[in-house]
Amino acid sequence: MLIPVGTVCAFAGQVNPVSGSPNNVWDISNCRSNNPQPGKLSDKAPLNYLEAQGWMLCDGRFLSTDTYPELFAALGYLYGKGTDSNGKETFRLPDYRGLFLRGFDAGAGMDPQAAERTSPTGNSMMNVVGSLQCDALQDHTHNYDLVQPSGISQQGQAAGTSVTSKPTTSPNTPASFGPETRPKNIAVNYIIKYR
Repeated sequence: MLIPVGTVCAFAGQVNPVSGSPNNVWDISNCRSNNPQPGKLSDKAPLNYLEAQGWMLCDGRFLSTDTYPELFAALGYLYGKGTDSNGKETFRLPDYRGLFLRGFDAGAGMDPQAAERTSPTGNSMMNVVGSLQCDALQDHTHNYDLVQPSGISQQGQAAGTSVTSKPTTSPNTPASFGPETRPKNIAVNYIIKYR
């Protein structure tokens, strides 16, 4: 099976090398890296050296345009341009660590804030492949019942309330709150085909 250079896929195993460097691509936006920590490896699983098989971790590192011409032909400077210690041009891999991937809208109208996406290099607003969109919670309201001490009940809507409650479907499980809005998820390594 022929897999095109530049293909990204999820890999369920541990990948070596793990850079452990923070994602600093979007430092000027509200989506900046928050308290980066070195990546940890489990001793319960082997390390996979995927670069020998033509794959790399999507970790935002810079690569030589001369050393990786096929991948450069697929990505160009979409994710950034740099120079190495010898003054030769480099290009940047996408950095997908800790992020969910979303299909590019490409004019379909499914991404209502597509025009507000941050460019892949983090320095402007741009609706292109590789652009970033910060997390958000859709505006919403909650119906509530308020019982007065006199026994009179009032009804209405409240927006942005921060009341901790338990779901009605499972009375023994409290709601989860945290510093981001997210679905249940599994951590995987996103890898990119380079040859």
